[in-house]
Formats: sequence, structure tokens, C-alpha cells
Amino acid sequence: MKVKYPSDLVGLRFGNLTVESKQPNDRPYKTSLWNCICDCGESRVVQRSALVCGIQVSCGCYNKKRVIETHTIHGLHGHSAYGTWKAMMDRCYNPLSKDYPDYGGRGIQVCEDWQEVAGFIAGMGEKQKGQSIDRIDENGDYTPDNCRWTDAMGQGEHKRNNAMVNHQGVIKHLAGVWRDTGMKESTLYNRLKAGLTVDEASSKPVREHNATLIIDGVEKTLVDWAAVAGVTRKTIRNRMNAGLVGADVLRPPISKKTPN
Repeated sequence: MKVKYPSDLVGLRFGNLTVESKQPNDRPYKTSLWNCICDCGESRVVQRSALVCGIQVSCGCYNKKRVIETHTIHGLHGHSAYGTWKAMMDRCYNPLSKDYPDYGGRGIQVCEDWQEVAGFIAGMGEKQKGQSIDRIDENGDYTPDNCRWTDAMGQGEHKRNNAMVNHQGVIKHLAGVWRDTGMKESTLYNRLKAGLTVDEASSKPVREHNATLIIDGVEKTLVDWAAVAGVTRKTIRNRMNAGLVGADVLRPPISKKTPN
């Protein structure tokens, strides 16, 4: 979505540039000019269109820094995690990156120890094939305690669990629902896929696989009684539903007669 900027840009930041004041414009065209100070200390007069469109984000030092970094031999450019570090820094600090609005534009930053690739690799270790970096708290910064390597399936589960839902009138992460209810994550998710609402899926009783049965004063699970009787747990359950009790539930299965 296109950002609508106010007519007065004083105090706003555009990349590494902070607008300090409006510059009188005697030129024939009407675009406004603004006095800006770069993070490096240099001053520049920049057209409004260049600022709001992201065309100019520094006095020129940003591009110089990128060129230096690109050609700097640090011995780690071939490391499995180098590409991840480079992309992470780009989406957090490069306003021209297509991903910047979702990261740096939201205030997501990289911790001080990871500003250099060596520190990032020391903190994250080797990146295995098929893995990518995952922030546990998607609103948190890139820090050692908020990041991990994960595969595509892990990323998908994380995004799913971070989905915001309405549970009994309270907006929370989906992960909070199954944690609060003590329900298995897979059970809740499968019910939602089946079309149940969050409240329906979280309140519907879970079928008890560890149900027990007392026979002659001895308590065992249905699975254990099934093993004793030489039948399946489903057979035990069906006999109970039919009204059988006690030893009748455990009668041996009827063997089929073979023809002579």
C-alpha cells in the first residue's frame, strides 16, 4: 500500500536521511526541496519525490558502503549462512529492498553482535541444506534468543501458530489456544481444516484413547483388556456400547469354522 506523506516532511526519516528544513526553491519546476542530514553527518538538498519514492536514501555513503562490503574479502562469503546474513541485513536496513516495509519499515532490527557476518555465524552456526532463519517472535528483532534454523515445514507451522484468532472473545495466537486448552496442536488444526470455528474446535471433547475399564476389581485401559482377550480395542468398545459388562466384555473372539 502506498504511503501518503504529509506536506511538511521536517523530522521524517527516509533511509539514512533525516529532513531538517525546507529549502527555498527558485527553480521553474514546482517540486519542493528539503535540507537533509545523513547518518554519516553529511548534508544534502533532496527533492521531495526522491525522498518519498525511495530514490535517495543517503548522501551517497550507503551505496559506497555496499560496494565496499561487496568487494571486501572476509573469508566468510562462501559460508552456508553468509547469504542469509546478507539478505537479513538488506531487508532490515535497505529502504530499497522489496522486503523492507515488512522488516526495517516495521522497526525490526538486527542485534549489535550480528551486524558483522562473523558474529552472526558464531551465534547461529552452520546452515543446513533446505534451512532458513526463523524468528520465534515474528514481531521481535534478529537476536540469538529469537532466531533458529528451520526447514520449510517448520516455517509453515510457525506461521500457522502465529495466526491471530478470536477464542472466546479474546484475540490471541492460534498457538495460545491449544496451549490454554491442553489440546494437541494437530487435533485443533485438523478440526479447523474440517470447518469448525475456533471455539467449536477447542471445546469439542477429545476422544479418550486411554479410557479404563474395571472388571472384577481390576482396572486396565481398553488397550490392555483387548490384549488380554485377544481382540481389538474397538471390539471391547463395541461390546461396552452393546451393554455387555464384566467378563462378557472379554469373551474370546468366535473362531470361524473351516469347511471339511
